[in-house]
Amino acid sequence: MNVDLEIYLNNFIKFFKKNPKDLLNLVPKELEDVFYSKIRERASLNIEEGLNVVLTQKQIIDICVELNRKKEVEEPLDERIFQTTPFGIICLN
Repeated sequence: MNVDLEIYLNNFIKFFKKNPKDLLNLVPKELEDVFYSKIRERASLNIEEGLNVVLTQKQIIDICVELNRKKEVEEPLDERIFQTTPFGIICLN
C-alpha cells in the first residue's frame, strides 16, 4: 500500500463529499463508487509507471468520458436531420 496514493484518494474523495454538485457535473450519482475505483486504478498505474500519483486533467476527463459513454443508438438516425461530425452527432433542427 502506497501512502501517497491513500492520501491523494482520501483528499480527492473528501473534496467531492464536501462539493457533491461538482461530482454530479462529472458523473451520475449512481457511478460515484465506480468513479473513485477508476481514479484509484489510474493513480496506481501512474505510480507503477513512475509518474506523479496525482491524475492529470486529461486522465480524469478520460475516466469521466468512459463512465458517461452512452450506448449506441439501435435505430438508424434520419440523415436529413442528424449529421455525424468529428465532434459527434449534431441535429440540424
